Amino acid sequence: MTGSQETRITILDAMTANQIAAGEVVERPASVVKELVENSLDAAARHITVEIEGGGLQLIRVRDDGRGIEPEDAPLAFARHATSKIRRAADLARITTLGFRGEALASIAAVARVEMATRPPGRPGGTLVRVAGGKPPEVTETGCPPGTSVTVKDLFYNTPARRQYLKKPSTEARAIVATVERLALGHPGVAFSLSLDGRRSLATPGNGDLQAVLAALYGLEIGRELLPFNGSGAGWSLHGFTSPPWLHRSNRDQQVLLINGRYITNRLLTWAIESCYRNVIPAGRHPLFVLHLAVDPGEVDVNVHPAKLEVRLQREQDLARQVTNLVKGALFTPRAVAPATISRSGDRKGAGSAPPVQQGFTFREPDRQARYWGEYVLRERARENREPEWPEKTGENTGAIKTREVPEGNGPVERDKPDPIGPETPAEETGKQVLPPLRALGQVFNTYILAGGEDGLYIIDQHAAHERCRYEALVKEGTPGSHPAQMLEPPLPLHLAPDMQVKLIDQIITLRELGFIIEEFGTGVFLLRSVPLGIPPGKEREVLEDFLAESTLPAPERLLKLIACHGAIKAGQSLAGAEMQKLLDDLRGVDHPYTCPHGRPAVVRLDEAQLARYFHRHLK
Repeated sequence: MTGSQETRITILDAMTANQIAAGEVVERPASVVKELVENSLDAAARHITVEIEGGGLQLIRVRDDGRGIEPEDAPLAFARHATSKIRRAADLARITTLGFRGEALASIAAVARVEMATRPPGRPGGTLVRVAGGKPPEVTETGCPPGTSVTVKDLFYNTPARRQYLKKPSTEARAIVATVERLALGHPGVAFSLSLDGRRSLATPGNGDLQAVLAALYGLEIGRELLPFNGSGAGWSLHGFTSPPWLHRSNRDQQVLLINGRYITNRLLTWAIESCYRNVIPAGRHPLFVLHLAVDPGEVDVNVHPAKLEVRLQREQDLARQVTNLVKGALFTPRAVAPATISRSGDRKGAGSAPPVQQGFTFREPDRQARYWGEYVLRERARENREPEWPEKTGENTGAIKTREVPEGNGPVERDKPDPIGPETPAEETGKQVLPPLRALGQVFNTYILAGGEDGLYIIDQHAAHERCRYEALVKEGTPGSHPAQMLEPPLPLHLAPDMQVKLIDQIITLRELGFIIEEFGTGVFLLRSVPLGIPPGKEREVLEDFLAESTLPAPERLLKLIACHGAIKAGQSLAGAEMQKLLDDLRGVDHPYTCPHGRPAVVRLDEAQLARYFHRHLK
């Protein structure tokens, strides 16, 4: 084999190799935060502060009160494959730390300007190390508190191609918030603080109480309602919290799996938990949960993914079954019973007074506020449980309608439901679909309306049908911005999760144009002063959070669909005969009666031939 000088095999210089390696570890600013905070946790820090500017592109600073680094070791921290966490290949079989490869600081310093100040407790002075773009480190003495502070500036300044593929700063900030949330949930004994562009976004108490961390991140309204579960077996133990059936979200952002304190993604374990909510929460909604799983390190391989998000886990199927059983057990407890009545702020009436923050009170010092969350949760746990007892479990009611179709020449075939239909009558030039006149016959499971038509038996999903009627009425009235907002008296205090705070601030102008008037009222607390006309009372917070969670549709369309959905008749709601007939008449007057605004079927028809097959009849 021959080749020119340009095609000869050579060894890359250290700077080029480091920049290539950085692409595997440092994908975006959130990756930097994750690596630095994990180093702090491995250094036994009890307090960790994260400061972010410009979505992490301008500045990332992580400070801790951990063990620090000895002066002679400080420059080595920026060398590739330099680590204090493993010594030999055999150690990879029993990883007990979050980091271990010795790549983080070297990779970050290859694509940014990095400054590290560190001092072990007991030493009179500290060490300052500066590295830029992978060049040799500059080391000097400095004065600093015990622990380590790492400052990262101008991320990807020397790799502009990578920088241009990043999202806008607010999107990168949301990814950082999600990363810090997961790390805080994985280590409730560590006090976390996160600031975005000078605004304190989150603070956790660090008292070792997982529920206190949940309350600090998601608010007391959510934190005190989550259901605990725990269990153990040979070589494993787990504990966590999951949401009651009446508390759910439109996405999976508040689902956290942790193995030995490490955040991971695992489809089987996620499915194991979500399967417990099948036929319990509406379709397209997801429960909130945090699962801590502790297993023998020898049964977990964490060295299979560059970002260590995926792990290989022995006995995964058995663990999934155990998780399912424990979550189901939590759902069949008195605490899982939905509140009999809910006030506008989401508090249970008669369940005791709300904490000060829910009434608009906030602390000026975030650390005091974080301690308050922890103290409040402990007080709430000591309260007497006065909620009604859960009725005896008499069997699972799936709520599904099952029909039996008998095809010619074959035995019976069972299926969940008849196929949804569209109109046989062609659409008019205006695009309007035609629903024939229907007569209400009755209601099944307080969810489906049975109706008779000239061409067959119709089954109507009452929620989807009413949602379609409301949506088209709202569209004809005009866009939300053309209608006045409705003021809330008194204003509604909102304690939003940190990622929701970033989304809200990013969309604050759009929200105001739509009728949401929102003011900041302290760390993580906002006052909702007005909402768009048409949002049902008591649904203000839910509509706002769903609006912020969904960003694929144009804002006015997104809002109209949410208003239509939250104000529609619910599944399980009993209707009188006149109410059913009124809904059928209204549905016949809309342009697209066969689906809800989100595209879910609203109408199913069984024609005469289908009914005849079910009863083994032959048509003439």
